[in-house]
Amino acid sequence: MIAGQAYEQAATALLCDCGCHPQSIKECACGRAEELRVALAKDVAAGRSGDEIIAAYVARYGQKVLVAPPATGFNLVAWTGPAIGLLGAAVMITLMIRRWHRLSAALPAETVPPSSAMDEAYLARLRHDVEESR
Repeated sequence: MIAGQAYEQAATALLCDCGCHPQSIKECACGRAEELRVALAKDVAAGRSGDEIIAAYVARYGQKVLVAPPATGFNLVAWTGPAIGLLGAAVMITLMIRRWHRLSAALPAETVPPSSAMDEAYLARLRHDVEESR
Protein backbone atom coordinates (compact mmCIF):
# COMPACT_ATOMS: atom_id res chain seq x y z
CA MET A 1 0.00 0.00 0.00
CA ILE A 2 1.30 3.46 -0.85
CA ALA A 3 2.25 5.57 2.18
CA GLY A 4 -0.34 8.26 1.39
CA GLN A 5 -3.10 5.68 1.17
CA ALA A 6 -2.09 4.14 4.50
CA TYR A 7 -2.15 7.56 6.14
CA GLU A 8 -5.56 8.42 4.62
CA GLN A 9 -7.01 5.07 5.67
CA ALA A 10 -5.86 5.47 9.29
CA ALA A 11 -6.69 9.18 9.55
CA THR A 12 -10.26 8.69 8.32
CA ALA A 13 -10.92 5.53 10.35
CA LEU A 14 -9.70 6.78 13.75
CA LEU A 15 -11.46 9.30 15.99
CA CYS A 16 -9.67 12.27 17.50
CA ASP A 17 -9.59 11.87 21.29
CA CYS A 18 -9.65 15.60 22.05
CA GLY A 19 -13.11 15.49 23.65
CA CYS A 20 -14.83 17.92 21.30
CA HIS A 21 -17.39 16.83 18.73
CA PRO A 22 -16.43 13.32 17.56
CA GLN A 23 -14.59 13.64 14.27
CA SER A 24 -11.95 11.66 12.48
CA ILE A 25 -8.34 12.64 12.97
CA LYS A 26 -8.33 13.88 9.38
CA GLU A 27 -11.34 16.21 9.87
CA CYS A 28 -10.75 17.54 13.39
CA ALA A 29 -9.13 20.98 13.61
CA CYS A 30 -7.88 20.90 17.22
CA GLY A 31 -4.28 20.76 18.39
CA ARG A 32 -4.64 17.17 19.58
CA ALA A 33 -5.67 16.10 16.08
CA GLU A 34 -2.50 17.69 14.72
CA GLU A 35 -0.43 15.67 17.22
CA LEU A 36 -2.22 12.50 16.14
CA ARG A 37 -1.67 13.31 12.46
CA VAL A 38 2.06 13.67 13.14
CA ALA A 39 2.06 10.33 15.00
CA LEU A 40 0.23 8.66 12.08
CA ALA A 41 2.72 10.12 9.62
CA LYS A 42 5.57 8.68 11.71
CA ASP A 43 3.89 5.27 11.75
CA VAL A 44 3.46 5.37 7.98
CA ALA A 45 7.08 6.49 7.53
CA ALA A 46 8.12 3.50 9.65
CA GLY A 47 6.52 1.25 7.03
CA ARG A 48 3.28 0.31 8.79
CA SER A 49 0.16 -0.18 6.69
CA GLY A 50 -3.15 1.54 7.41
CA ASP A 51 -4.64 -1.68 8.77
CA GLU A 52 -1.68 -2.19 11.09
CA ILE A 53 -1.94 1.36 12.43
CA ILE A 54 -5.68 1.02 13.01
CA ALA A 55 -5.23 -2.37 14.71
CA ALA A 56 -2.56 -0.89 17.02
CA TYR A 57 -4.86 1.99 18.05
CA VAL A 58 -7.78 -0.41 18.63
CA ALA A 59 -5.55 -2.68 20.71
CA ARG A 60 -4.43 0.28 22.80
CA TYR A 61 -7.67 2.28 23.17
CA GLY A 62 -10.44 -0.18 22.28
CA GLN A 63 -13.08 -0.01 19.55
CA LYS A 64 -14.30 3.37 20.81
CA VAL A 65 -11.41 4.94 18.86
CA LEU A 66 -12.98 3.89 15.53
CA VAL A 67 -15.20 6.28 13.57
CA ALA A 68 -17.59 3.42 12.75
CA PRO A 69 -17.80 0.22 14.79
CA PRO A 70 -17.14 -3.00 12.86
CA ALA A 71 -20.30 -4.82 11.81
CA THR A 72 -19.60 -7.93 13.89
CA GLY A 73 -20.84 -9.34 17.18
CA PHE A 74 -22.85 -7.02 19.41
CA ASN A 75 -21.98 -4.06 17.17
CA LEU A 76 -24.48 -5.44 14.67
CA VAL A 77 -27.15 -3.87 16.88
CA ALA A 78 -25.75 -0.44 16.03
CA TRP A 79 -25.95 -1.25 12.33
CA THR A 80 -29.27 -3.11 12.20
CA GLY A 81 -31.13 -1.62 15.18
CA PRO A 82 -32.38 1.55 13.46
CA ALA A 83 -33.56 -0.35 10.39
CA ILE A 84 -35.38 -2.92 12.52
CA GLY A 85 -36.96 -0.13 14.56
CA LEU A 86 -38.19 1.69 11.45
CA LEU A 87 -39.55 -1.52 9.95
CA GLY A 88 -41.34 -2.36 13.21
CA ALA A 89 -42.85 1.12 13.40
CA ALA A 90 -44.06 0.87 9.79
CA VAL A 91 -45.71 -2.48 10.49
CA MET A 92 -47.40 -1.16 13.63
CA ILE A 93 -48.71 1.93 11.84
CA THR A 94 -50.04 -0.21 8.99
CA LEU A 95 -51.82 -2.55 11.40
CA MET A 96 -53.34 0.37 13.32
CA ILE A 97 -54.62 2.03 10.15
CA ARG A 98 -56.16 -1.23 8.96
CA ARG A 99 -57.84 -1.75 12.34
CA TRP A 100 -59.24 1.80 12.37
CA HIS A 101 -60.50 1.33 8.83
CA ARG A 102 -62.22 -1.94 9.76
CA LEU A 103 -63.81 -0.39 12.85
CA SER A 104 -65.05 2.64 10.93
CA ALA A 105 -66.55 0.38 8.24
CA ALA A 106 -68.40 -1.64 10.89
CA LEU A 107 -70.05 1.45 12.42
CA PRO A 108 -73.26 2.75 10.88
CA ALA A 109 -72.66 5.65 8.51
CA GLU A 110 -75.09 7.96 10.34
CA THR A 111 -77.83 7.52 12.86
CA VAL A 112 -81.30 7.52 11.34
CA PRO A 113 -83.22 10.65 12.35
CA PRO A 114 -86.33 9.94 14.36
CA SER A 115 -89.62 9.74 12.50
CA SER A 116 -91.92 12.72 12.50
CA ALA A 117 -94.47 10.80 14.62
CA MET A 118 -91.84 10.44 17.31
CA ASP A 119 -91.04 14.15 16.95
CA GLU A 120 -94.69 15.06 17.42
CA ALA A 121 -95.00 12.84 20.50
CA TYR A 122 -91.87 14.37 21.99
CA LEU A 123 -93.06 17.92 21.29
CA ALA A 124 -96.48 17.17 22.81
CA ARG A 125 -94.86 15.80 25.96
CA LEU A 126 -92.52 18.81 26.10
CA ARG A 127 -95.45 21.25 25.78
CA HIS A 128 -97.31 19.38 28.49
CA ASP A 129 -94.27 19.50 30.85
CA VAL A 130 -93.82 23.24 30.20
CA GLU A 131 -97.50 23.95 30.87
CA GLU A 132 -97.36 22.01 34.16
CA SER A 133 -94.26 23.86 35.35
CA ARG A 134 -95.96 27.29 35.04
